[in-house]
Amino acid sequence: MPRIELERFEEVEDIAQSSPESFDRVAFTERALSLLKLPKTTVAILEGTRRVHVEAGRQWGAEAGARWAIVSVPPNASRLAIANAVLELLPPKELRGPARAWALDVLVASCEDTR
Repeated sequence: MPRIELERFEEVEDIAQSSPESFDRVAFTERALSLLKLPKTTVAILEGTRRVHVEAGRQWGAEAGARWAIVSVPPNASRLAIANAVLELLPPKELRGPARAWALDVLVASCEDTR
């Protein structure tokens, strides 16, 4: 019976999200978040272990529309992976297609001074 190797797909995805470049990934994430100016959103940034990951939800007990988010950033994350994760915090209708690509370029270029 043929065997499907799912691990290889994960490896390719992990390689695309990593970078040997030396820079302050937490500062890069903070700068990207400050550029987005997310309204009524409390964001915690933590050092992850495997890949960039975002969790978000409604902040219960707070004003209407308040949200929380956690951005997990591993020590080998690429700038592009971090920028992609931060953009996930925007409302779904806000950035699609060419606008998303433009926003990624702006975030990566604007935050490069975090070395």
